[in-house]
Amino acid sequence: MPSILQLDLQQILSQALSFLLLVWVLRRFAWRPLLGMLDARRAQIARDLDAASRQRQEMEQLKQLLGRRLEAIDEEARRKIQEAIREGRRIAAEIQEEARAQAQGILSKSKETIELEVAKAKVTLRDELTDMTVGAVERLLRGKLDAKTDQQLVASILDELGSSTQTGSDPVGS
Repeated sequence: MPSILQLDLQQILSQALSFLLLVWVLRRFAWRPLLGMLDARRAQIARDLDAASRQRQEMEQLKQLLGRRLEAIDEEARRKIQEAIREGRRIAAEIQEEARAQAQGILSKSKETIELEVAKAKVTLRDELTDMTVGAVERLLRGKLDAKTDQQLVASILDELGSSTQTGSDPVGS
């Protein structure tokens, strides 16, 4: 019975020789270009990784620069806000001072007006009192006949003065 594992030496030698010839041909014509392509690919990947690393570093530097600029902008904004607040306070103080000055002017004009009105009232009161006194003297002189008539005359003058005081004209000058 023939054996399944019968080895033919010639066939093994021819296959080994074919394999070695295939390895030599592959090494000679395919292996070096394939290794060259792999080396080129490896070099390209290394260059790409270096470029990515440089870009990452540049991005970090830009990020830091941007952070510093944002801080400077924030500081400038805070400074301008503080200046605006100070300016607003200064303007408010100026407006208050102007309002005080205007109020003081109005108050002094009002005082002057009141003083003028009081002076006019005093002159009017004096004139009325003078007129009343002259009228009373005229009545006294016309009616100067006896003591009883004098008493009646004084009583009627006092009644007239009392009624004029009650109606609002103050002859005494309060």
